[in-house]
Amino acid sequence: MKKTSKALSGIALSAALALGCAAPAFAAPDNADGPYGTEVGTQQQYVKKQNETTATDVKIATVVTNINVAVPLTITIVADAAGTDILAPTAGLKTYDGATGALPTDGSGITGYRIENYSTYPIAIKGIEVTDNSDGDWALVEAIAADNLTKTGEYGDLALTLTPSAAKAVNAVPTVNEGDKSGGNNAVTLFDALGAKQEPGWIVDRQVSDTEPAIMGLLLAGKNSALKNVNDDSVLLGSADDPKDPDPLKPDEAFKIIYTVGAASTAA
Repeated sequence: MKKTSKALSGIALSAALALGCAAPAFAAPDNADGPYGTEVGTQQQYVKKQNETTATDVKIATVVTNINVAVPLTITIVADAAGTDILAPTAGLKTYDGATGALPTDGSGITGYRIENYSTYPIAIKGIEVTDNSDGDWALVEAIAADNLTKTGEYGDLALTLTPSAAKAVNAVPTVNEGDKSGGNNAVTLFDALGAKQEPGWIVDRQVSDTEPAIMGLLLAGKNSALKNVNDDSVLLGSADDPKDPDPLKPDEAFKIIYTVGAASTAA
């Protein structure tokens, strides 16, 4: 993002992310007959003749206690003061070594904004909700005004969406994305998610191994209005060595994206 930002005179915004894990709760067992109480099923009749058979139907219910999912705690986007498309982190991607077909061990193989699933089963993004952290400085809006001017925020307005970056591509070495967006809504409009949980239904495959997660790449994109005010501390300024090479100083607080995660299943 640094290279692209050289052409900008912009403001850096920080979007903090939190993760909520949804797991069912059950009462503690109250006796040794079973985990859900004294009832163990319908008792069958006794065998009445020698060599007759009888059977017990065994059923299984699962309880989820070990969801292990990671998202970045903080990301920074850049808003151009003139009002245009925001600059955001690249979408998450997993890239294997073309020669070995393996993921590099130095950590360079997984990049960008993504959800990582280290669980031994698939997970679903069952809810996305947004809270405003900016104290009114920045406003998430449904759309930027036709005249491109700020109408709501003290600094500027933001019309943003969050979208899985690609269709599921598990065997597409050297680049892989194990998240599946086909089963739910592709895009979540952050304005709609303000205090109102959206249910995208995105699914991310189980971990590849104990050390390699499955990932879903995410793309945060959209526009900002022409700014009517700025926070001097967050303006991108050039360094003394290269005035045209801006570096973010102190990005403004903007908003928080809260994910609700639950167990899921896939056909494979």
